[in-house]
Amino acid sequence: MRVVLLISLLIALIATALQPVAHGQAADDVAGHWAEERISVLVRRGIAPRFPDLSFRPQDQLSRAEYVRWLITAIGLEVRPVVTPSFVDVLASHPAAPFIETAVGQGIIPRALSFLPDVPVTRIDAVGMAVRAIGYTFEATVFAMQPLPFEDAATLPDPVRGMIAVAQLTEPALLREPAAAAFRPQEPMTRGEGASLVGGVLLAVENGLLLHSTTPVAGGVNLVIEKRGVLRMPALWRVQVGAFTSEANAERLASRMRERGMPAVVDFQDGFHKVRVGSFSTSAEATAAKEQLGREGYPTFVVQTLRSFESIAGPSREAALLVDPALGVTIAPALGDGGRMRPQRTSAISRRTRALAATNGGFFAASGDPLGCLMIAGEVLSEPDPFRSCAGITREGTVVFDRVTGELLVIAGEASGRIDGINRLRRADELILYRPLYEGTTRTNTFGVEAVVVNGVVTQVRDQRGNTPIPRDGLVLSGHGRARQWILSTLQPGAHVVVHTEFVSPSGDARWQQVIHAVGGGPRLLRAGQFVGGEGFLPSFTDRRHPRTALGVLEDGRIVLLVVDGRQPTHSLGMTLFELAVALRRLGAVEAINLDGGGSSTLVVGGRVVNLPSDETGERPVADALVVVPAQGP
Repeated sequence: MRVVLLISLLIALIATALQPVAHGQAADDVAGHWAEERISVLVRRGIAPRFPDLSFRPQDQLSRAEYVRWLITAIGLEVRPVVTPSFVDVLASHPAAPFIETAVGQGIIPRALSFLPDVPVTRIDAVGMAVRAIGYTFEATVFAMQPLPFEDAATLPDPVRGMIAVAQLTEPALLREPAAAAFRPQEPMTRGEGASLVGGVLLAVENGLLLHSTTPVAGGVNLVIEKRGVLRMPALWRVQVGAFTSEANAERLASRMRERGMPAVVDFQDGFHKVRVGSFSTSAEATAAKEQLGREGYPTFVVQTLRSFESIAGPSREAALLVDPALGVTIAPALGDGGRMRPQRTSAISRRTRALAATNGGFFAASGDPLGCLMIAGEVLSEPDPFRSCAGITREGTVVFDRVTGELLVIAGEASGRIDGINRLRRADELILYRPLYEGTTRTNTFGVEAVVVNGVVTQVRDQRGNTPIPRDGLVLSGHGRARQWILSTLQPGAHVVVHTEFVSPSGDARWQQVIHAVGGGPRLLRAGQFVGGEGFLPSFTDRRHPRTALGVLEDGRIVLLVVDGRQPTHSLGMTLFELAVALRRLGAVEAINLDGGGSSTLVVGGRVVNLPSDETGERPVADALVVVPAQGP
């Protein structure tokens, strides 16, 4: 009995000796080690503890459980007690269970049947967890084809290559190791390697991080990606249960949710009042609520958010196209489906036009009709708003900006009438011009008159009938009230008609006479390198962070198309308009305009979306896009 007791005591002492313990001094066996600096920081901070004999043992293998404990501690996430373990082999009593569950809840560890906590963590698993922990997962998909300095890189799957590329390219680098011929993705990671990786994460969280790359797309076109910072506060998850154009309807649903004991908020985004419930600390809790509400018939989405996007510095992710017209490339607007004014995704427009790259274009109504100026190949498809900025593109590819007015006239003999709008809903006393690209018919009501014009000749006048078919080789002039009286008295069948449409620059900029393409937006962001803003936009639009798209010109004449991701806490918060102007100046822009943003903000290169659109349903269909094409056009 005494022998058994002595043996048990000896085993316990050996096991204790093998367990790391926290200690405030540097370990004795890391002097001269290539990761000495980062190891020492983690030891001093109590993140990666030493063993009782004061050694760190940097060459020993590192278990998956211990690595996760280091990683979660370095990030500073609140560790919560385990309620229901996610893995069959990680009981609630396991010392690392709270850290593992925290990592699962934050999406750092994917869900699976088992976790294998005491198995050595492989090098690629450790890198993947580190990249996910700092919120750079999407960048791994973008950088999947980035060249790597390892002879075994060609055998790695794209997602693995992307993770390694991100870990190497960040400043400071997460993956900072001595040069080696191979990466050895499936080999166990040593404690020294793991400490170096976690030390990089700690530096990123506390001191900031930068990921920058410039990639040639084609001659005269470069893609610049820059991501800054790491989220330094816990995000929360909500469940979206409805989106309404009516605020009253949204508030009614929110009230019903509150009556059920569910916290509910109404977020106004991109013209919709979105009802969101709950304030969950993990995606798993939000997903459970989503499934329950989905069974009740609600259209549900899980949304990661923050209580405030403006109170912290980052993260922020921007992607820019730099286009050089001097090298035979230019930009031009393109309609949704090309044949009708129907919204399409930017990626679909890019593929249809065989563009080198593309971004979303100007603002548009819920109906899909463009708002503000739109001209394609000299044809005006939407009239300008004189209070909002417009970007014009000349035959030579020069981009100009101004608040233009529309000189829009219909001339019949000695008579002329002012056209109030083009390809949009007709309002009281207005004269509207409908072209074939609008739709098959005018979609008007019967309270007006419509003159059909083919080859410059009025072929018929339809009074109080509405919804007139638009001829493919002509147009329709639709009038209500005073405009109706003008059409009835002036445009008889057989009359010759000339339609005059021109954008006029109040500043007298003669370059607008050479403009063949134009797209609307606003407000003006930069004039001669100085921030402008204004144009009547609400503070909720200008001073809050949102996804953004902008068009600018550099001092050397190159064009910049900038897309900023937003509304995604771990990925990118978005920008205010002033922050957007600063980002453009950082790229060298001296003139710039804001375009449609929010869920519309999309950047496509080579047919592939290279940003992360913010809409719950993914990439949003848009009325028009700006495509980068050879100078002869799309």
